Amino acid sequence: MTQVKNKLQAGFTIIELLIVIAIIGILATLVLTNFQGAQARGRDTVRNSDINAVFTKLEEYYTNNQNQYPAGDVASSTLPASSFPGIDESALIDEDGDPIEVTLVDSATAPTIDPDTDTEYILQFYGAGCAAATPDACEKYVIGAFQEVDGNDDVIKNSLN
Repeated sequence: MTQVKNKLQAGFTIIELLIVIAIIGILATLVLTNFQGAQARGRDTVRNSDINAVFTKLEEYYTNNQNQYPAGDVASSTLPASSFPGIDESALIDEDGDPIEVTLVDSATAPTIDPDTDTEYILQFYGAGCAAATPDACEKYVIGAFQEVDGNDDVIKNSLN
């Protein structure tokens, strides 16, 4: 009789297996949630670095080119890397492969920009007469990057002059 009882207790019950599977599922969910948050924070850090690199190169360009920004170099609404010797070209492209969206705005005051998930990097040159055929009138700029982590404000930088 004891031999039969021992054979019946040799395996796991279905309840025990279900409990173990549920615990593994809960742990996997926690790990994946934390991992995805870390990836988003990493992408935000890359965007901050890219905007800071472009900001620095724009100010360097301004200093080296008779107090003008490269608005005249803008072709097809993109900013060519050739305008910024030494810049990492990946700073001019978001993680989706889209270049910085560049626009010329005919305004004496800074335009408000709202980066979003479609255009993660936005650069707007502005000044009186900037949008006309005289891009040398583009006296200032505002540049921004979308941040996907809640609580992180979008990165917005204005020209120094």
